[in-house]
Amino acid sequence: MRRFAALIAFVLFTAFFAYSQTAPPSASAAQPNAAKLAKIRELINLMGTPRIAADMMRSQAASIKKLMLFPPAAQDDFEKELLASIHLNELVDLVVPIYDRYLSGEDVDGMLAFYRSPVGRRVTKALPEIAAESQEVGKKWGQGLGRKVGEKIGEKLAHGDYGPWPPEQQDLPPEKH
Repeated sequence: MRRFAALIAFVLFTAFFAYSQTAPPSASAAQPNAAKLAKIRELINLMGTPRIAADMMRSQAASIKKLMLFPPAAQDDFEKELLASIHLNELVDLVVPIYDRYLSGEDVDGMLAFYRSPVGRRVTKALPEIAAESQEVGKKWGQGLGRKVGEKIGEKLAHGDYGPWPPEQQDLPPEKH
């Protein structure tokens, strides 16, 4: 169960990594401009961030579900409960201060102009497909790297390059080593 909780935490962290790298603003930070914050919210929505996050969460929930060592009904219930507990306004509330910290009002205005334009709307429409295909390509790339590294380490293990196995692993079958 501890491994399962760690897996869920890792997947959720990965899904929102880009949104959680910075600390929230300190109490001593200048009070944000309400008009700028409203523009940032509009920008986040125009960029499709909530929709992309929802798509990622649905994908992650389906992936986690497949890894669970629970009966199918429990897997289905987990996926349903996870998806039902996602409130994208909470995510937007978390990222608005980050945009505010790194972007000036002029930056936000310029980005709004772009995302309101025909090109910006086409980019926003294409981003979910770009993200999904990029995620799949990245997954395959990572699996290939994992295989290569695993084979290399396996060869070193077979040659005894790492020394003896720890005592707690001595009795494991060879395929577990």
